[in-house]
Amino acid sequence: MALWSRHSNVGRLTECTHNGAICKHFVLELIQDLTFHEDLHRYRYQGQWLAESVSSVIGFDMSPRQREAIERTKDGPDGWAVRGESIHGWLEGLLKGVEPKIDDRWADWLDPLRSDPLFENFELLATEYRLCDVKRSVGGSFDFLLRLRGDGPEKDWPVVLGDLKTVSNRRAVSSRKPATAQLGAYLSMMQQHHPRLWISECLTVVSGPERCRVIRQTPDECAAAWEDAWGRFECVQPDF
Repeated sequence: MALWSRHSNVGRLTECTHNGAICKHFVLELIQDLTFHEDLHRYRYQGQWLAESVSSVIGFDMSPRQREAIERTKDGPDGWAVRGESIHGWLEGLLKGVEPKIDDRWADWLDPLRSDPLFENFELLATEYRLCDVKRSVGGSFDFLLRLRGDGPEKDWPVVLGDLKTVSNRRAVSSRKPATAQLGAYLSMMQQHHPRLWISECLTVVSGPERCRVIRQTPDECAAAWEDAWGRFECVQPDF
């Protein structure tokens, strides 16, 4: 069960437009003194650089072949960088109730996202939210946090933490693995900064042309995967 306390001092009341209606909802307050420097892909907290990002921890043991493939497919008009940036920006706008205009080349990705039941009836708590684990000196950003409206009492409406992954073709929608450890990292940081906000499910939304797939996982499963990834990373760090 996910509970959202309206007296927990973790959010503020705001308004947005969704499906043509103006609705009031709570959004998380930003973590003070935490900034993300996109040009360096690094996080800074209270004037100090954080040593790692979630992606650098999870990908530290990636093979040279995998790294080469990522770099080879990154740039260009059809590269994963522009695709991911465009569709992430569009989804963020959609969740905020203001759907932005983007290049027509991505139209086949948008319709399945727009019509997925996940995004039909929700309360937006956060998008592109910056987080950090000060003790481990790690920063990260999740894509969205939603409170899903239901028929039962409002206090029982589930809160879901989500990450969007874009792929280049329909076949890759089926083969794309969930962001299990990544979501576990965000979950761990949320528990540190917002311990009274209970998250009931972690979602990887895989977006491809003419198809969208939502992979659902339990918080325990994701948390365990992150702890495993951190343990493997920590084992190879030098002892100072």
